[in-house]
Amino acid sequence: MVKVAILDLKDPKNRNRWIIGTPTQVPKSSPFYSKQIQIAYVKNPEKGIIEKEPEHYHTPPIEEFYLILQGALKVKVEDNIIVLKSKQILAIPPNKRHKILDYSFPIQFFTIRAPISTEKTKIETS
Repeated sequence: MVKVAILDLKDPKNRNRWIIGTPTQVPKSSPFYSKQIQIAYVKNPEKGIIEKEPEHYHTPPIEEFYLILQGALKVKVEDNIIVLKSKQILAIPPNKRHKILDYSFPIQFFTIRAPISTEKTKIETS
């Protein structure tokens, strides 16, 4: 259960990883441990890291969202190429193939999944 707490995104250890949810980076003792939602804060990752994630989809009921704070993110959803810009959100419903293709620099964005996704619910397609 999420407890009342503040997470400082300026702290370098909170960049480029899941900060809320159940992955191994979020221990059960953390006030940001959650069985209901996953949130990652990504800021200026090294080129090539997020682009090498394979195309995949999430099984129902998992939805994924990209919320762009700064920069631009190029995402393939099914056979469509979408360029998201600052202050835009992309909603990806369950069973829709998607993959991040590229991004501008500097970039800051959140990836949000609800409910949480596991290796059993994330299906690689490539």
